[in-house]
Amino acid sequence: MPVVIDTSILVAAEKGGSGIQALVPPDDPGPYYIPAHAAAEFLVGIHPPVRSDLRHRAERLYTRELRSLVAPFTEADAAQLASLIAELKGKGQTMKFFGACIAAGVLARGDKLLVLDSDFDRLEDRITLLKP
Repeated sequence: MPVVIDTSILVAAEKGGSGIQALVPPDDPGPYYIPAHAAAEFLVGIHPPVRSDLRHRAERLYTRELRSLVAPFTEADAAQLASLIAELKGKGQTMKFFGACIAAGVLARGDKLLVLDSDFDRLEDRITLLKP
């Protein structure tokens, strides 16, 4: 089953300096991919006022290792995003934009999600979360 790589993993890979492979579970063969919105969220974080040395390090990681893993946001993802936002709104909840887009893609495709933070814990009854 495909595994989605969340932005929290991308940030940890950049900070750790060892790339994405160090955070991928060895017992899950994937395939792995990065949703377009996770790529966008990562890239937003490397724009000024970030220190230029950190920005360049993140840009190198993105160009060298991450760019080839980016998958598009599809019409099915968009329909699931609308449904997820409506569902959360009905419960009086919200979710950050990039997180909601990532979750929508995971839900639409039935994939697993590799993540380090707790942003998606409220969806763990519907999404298989992998936490290294």
